[in-house]
Amino acid sequence: MKKAMITCLLLFLFTGCSKTENTEKYSSQMTDVGFDTFVSLTLYTTDEDTYNSYESMVKESFLHYHKLFDKYHAYEGVNNIYTINQKAGIEPVKVDPEIIELLKMSESFSIKTKYQFDITMGSVLEIWHTYRDMGTKANNEGTESQLPPLEDLQKAASCSGWDNVEINEEEQTVFLKKSCASLDVGSVAKGYATEKTALLLEEQGISSGILNAGGNVRLIGSKPDGSDWKVGIQVPDIVSSTTDSLATVSLPSAASFVTSGDYQRYYLHNDQLIHHIIDPSTLFPADYFRAITVIDYDSSSEADILSTSLYTLSFEEGIQLIDSLQKEGHKIEAIWVFDDKNELPQNTKLIKAGKYTIAATDGIREHIQIK
Repeated sequence: MKKAMITCLLLFLFTGCSKTENTEKYSSQMTDVGFDTFVSLTLYTTDEDTYNSYESMVKESFLHYHKLFDKYHAYEGVNNIYTINQKAGIEPVKVDPEIIELLKMSESFSIKTKYQFDITMGSVLEIWHTYRDMGTKANNEGTESQLPPLEDLQKAASCSGWDNVEINEEEQTVFLKKSCASLDVGSVAKGYATEKTALLLEEQGISSGILNAGGNVRLIGSKPDGSDWKVGIQVPDIVSSTTDSLATVSLPSAASFVTSGDYQRYYLHNDQLIHHIIDPSTLFPADYFRAITVIDYDSSSEADILSTSLYTLSFEEGIQLIDSLQKEGHKIEAIWVFDDKNELPQNTKLIKAGKYTIAATDGIREHIQIK
């Protein structure tokens, strides 16, 4: 089982099996839902049979989106990201409207983030995927790991860019103009699937619950007893792979929590941690801090996008991006986690949490409790 499946980015802190207004809390965890992850589901429903019907709905929804956004496999009767990449430089591919929606949203946020978020970097990320697999094997065997040559990354980066992506909304087609171009929607697909599935649950009558797709957490409504939801921020410890929480965040109602950190998919090179979040401006892993959690009151899709984007920016640059998005009406907050190897931000209130230091936007700071 891969690290991403056994290490939760966010932990839930609940007590008991509360019962309010003829509803009870039911929970389960599914591992056969695609996206190389697990899905934890907690809902307040009237009975177990009703809960089981919602659980089946959630599983079906995630498998649907997994097939659409998979870049590694083909599926009968489905034109997906894999299909688009395979037809790069050859012909347009007619796709599901939800692929068009995800791509248009991704392009919009590429512009908003000044291209720190860029799903067109598939060719670059594929190189890193290969070296990470080789590096993990080398670490396990006690042999020397390698970094990809910069010239290889730069060559792959020349295949990136939205000018290479032709989206025809009328015809519902996507065409990659260069044969070397490749899409990788791993930084948004799980958040998109989580949001769409949560909306489906709400449409079907769920007014209180939690959907956790491998750390992409979506709170639905308010808790029936009126108490706050409490979400834990995981300790970013690669040595012990602990699932202990560093701090908890209390919120009274719906929100999405997504964390990006260096402790999920990585290998070691000369004792340096080489993780999977690649800065488009350097083509190498970002290293400003250990983790960032984005809290988005509108969309898990946005939270997924912004956690990746903000991880590749310094704290100061991240604050500027958040300010600009808030002025546009985006309801977002963020929490940064630093250790003693990171340069701490200046001119902001810092919170000590054991050997770590936390910084946060003003709108979420008062909701944080240190463990």
